[in-house]
Amino acid sequence: MQRTLHFITGQFTPHHCYLEDAEYGRALDSMVKAVSDVLVTSKDGSQVFLGRRRVHPQPDWWLVGGRARPGEMPQQAAARNVRRELGLDVAPERFEVVASYSLVWQMRAQAPADHGTADISTVHVLTLTPEEAATVVLDDQEYRGASWFNTNDVLESDFHPALKQAVRDMEAKKAYRSLEAAVAAETDDAALAALARDLIALGGKASNLPIQVHSPTNDLGSYAM
Repeated sequence: MQRTLHFITGQFTPHHCYLEDAEYGRALDSMVKAVSDVLVTSKDGSQVFLGRRRVHPQPDWWLVGGRARPGEMPQQAAARNVRRELGLDVAPERFEVVASYSLVWQMRAQAPADHGTADISTVHVLTLTPEEAATVVLDDQEYRGASWFNTNDVLESDFHPALKQAVRDMEAKKAYRSLEAAVAAETDDAALAALARDLIALGGKASNLPIQVHSPTNDLGSYAM
């Protein structure tokens, strides 16, 4: 299944710096950002924790996460983003890659807002213990709320299609793990075939064409496609 290998050629030294909004806005006009996002799940995997973001590019229910810095492994960036946004100190090794997605947004926070922005998002899954879930401290500058949702409710309700796809791919990853375990246990062929069919059904048919999404104009809007 999906993984993100991190190749370092030569001796790379990061030179992180802060960009003022005007300078950052110009940079966004000429680059695609790398971001590390996270599907935070309950211990049994039946629920995902989503935040309702305050600002563009997605001022609605979305994943936890944000930009990666040069030189960071995607899992390191995910761990840093979770520390900043949820107040949890989690080892990078606990973040499992689900998939990568290309995201193009009409609007952004930096002026000129209607120039939009573009991301390549590596989405991870992070399973929290009940004790960790109870100690989440939401960054109220980033979010205007947060909630746990059943994964089926996310898939069947009006959430952003990219978010729903990430949840669907997370479920496919679980199905792959079940198939992998069954192969290791030398399960009979009929059971393996059933697990393989479950995996194929969750994977679906990937599209090579852009998926056009129409953002809702208010809280009662719909993510029409």
